Amino acid sequence: MSNDIAQDKTLKPRILYVHYGDNWLRGSEIVLLDLLKSAKENNYAPVLWCNSEVLAKKAADLGIEVIVDNFVCLGYWTLPRWNFRQFFRQLIKTKKLLTDYKISLVHCNNGAPCQWMVPVCKFTSTPILLHLHARYMFRDRLTLLFHGVDHIIGVSQSVTKLFKHNEFKNQKVEIIYNGIEPKRVLCSSPLDIRAKLSANKSDFVILYMGSLIARKSVHKLLYAVDSLKKTYNIKLAIVGSGSEKIKLTRLVNKLNISQEVTFLPATNNVAQIYSSNADCFISVPKEEVFGLTLAEASIAKLPIITSNIPGIDEIYTDKKNALLVTPNNAEELRTAIVSLIETPALRDRLAENAHNHIINTFSIKLQFSAFNLVYHTLLQRDIKNNAAQIISQHAKVIIKALISKCYKRLLLSFSWGK
Repeated sequence: MSNDIAQDKTLKPRILYVHYGDNWLRGSEIVLLDLLKSAKENNYAPVLWCNSEVLAKKAADLGIEVIVDNFVCLGYWTLPRWNFRQFFRQLIKTKKLLTDYKISLVHCNNGAPCQWMVPVCKFTSTPILLHLHARYMFRDRLTLLFHGVDHIIGVSQSVTKLFKHNEFKNQKVEIIYNGIEPKRVLCSSPLDIRAKLSANKSDFVILYMGSLIARKSVHKLLYAVDSLKKTYNIKLAIVGSGSEKIKLTRLVNKLNISQEVTFLPATNNVAQIYSSNADCFISVPKEEVFGLTLAEASIAKLPIITSNIPGIDEIYTDKKNALLVTPNNAEELRTAIVSLIETPALRDRLAENAHNHIINTFSIKLQFSAFNLVYHTLLQRDIKNNAAQIISQHAKVIIKALISKCYKRLLLSFSWGK
């Protein structure tokens, strides 16, 4: 029996998932965990290589084999930027992992790992897929060697629209929208968030849950609460953590809305929050590529107010399943909130429409079905590379990057001269 199990394991294609990020669980990490779980359930043998202890623990809990390392990315935004010795060791370890684990396919869950995975995958003729959860500037696309992957997948059109014409003519670029796991959102014992906020039955309770960072524009929500507090009984729960927390706390005190606004710490048990007795969910970022928290809130049947920006406008339609407002437009945000407060029927309609839309369109099953098709296509391709082609390809990219950098410096010099 044990021999049969061992033989069965060898028949499963081994996929190495590589993730480079901060030590937290947010959008791209949550999506990755869902993919790992689906891969394991669909006759693959996933292995995770990452630099996050938090992500590693969650993956291990799913029964996934995990390797944790301190990654280095040359010339990138994170430190250390120029540790060539460690980077060379990374290349050697990459080759060892591909060999020891008999990896059939590499799935990079963001851009940075491509810098060390692409060269080794090319030399070993291992197919490599790039899964993009964010927009990357042209400079980063060059230095991270995006040109060397075999297939590029974006979580929305807003991710891939930045690509230059024919920039990726040697590989296919497509969109696979994130899938949402209802079990992560729905809870049989939800938090009584109204009690947490000391809200009366007549109070209108707004929920925001997510990162407290600049691009989320949470301060706009505070100004909206301030402008409405004299007319309506309103409460706001802000659940999350981030670099803007101190600034937001100071703004609450400055506007004198501490009775209306309550900060709650970030939690892994988000289902208790989503399934709580809040009246609506509001997030008005100035930049987003998908809006995972919005989709999760919709599964919990919370009516949504959000921004009409690329990424989000691929998920929601204004006045059909959400109210979409222009970023940084205080009057539009205020009007949208008033519409929900004064029209309960509108809240119910938006919430029901969004719930059905997300459940039917952005399911884990549909997402993995699309990835499974890509995996099969890559596994069946005969990918062969010789040393001359690899060196030539990378030389062209380096020259292109240098020309681009020199051109920008010249433009900057001329502008300063003027």
